[in-house]
Amino acid sequence: MFKRLFFAMLGLGAGIALGIFVVRKLEATQRALRPDNLAASAAARAGGVRSRWATAVEAGRKASEQKEAELRAVYRASSAPQER
Repeated sequence: MFKRLFFAMLGLGAGIALGIFVVRKLEATQRALRPDNLAASAAARAGGVRSRWATAVEAGRKASEQKEAELRAVYRASSAPQER
């Protein structure tokens, strides 16, 4: 008798806990998908992409300048390109 009651209460408690968890997750998802939150998160992502893009371009420019200086040193070329 007590064994059945124990497992019934255990199942009921697990069901309630799972229900609360699901409801909270759904409410958080609803809040995240509201138009005002979507606009704010999109703006934040765009700013992050812009800064990463600028950093990558700057790193590429520095790398190309270093490689050009290295090649000019190897081939003893002048820093100004020659005209044909």
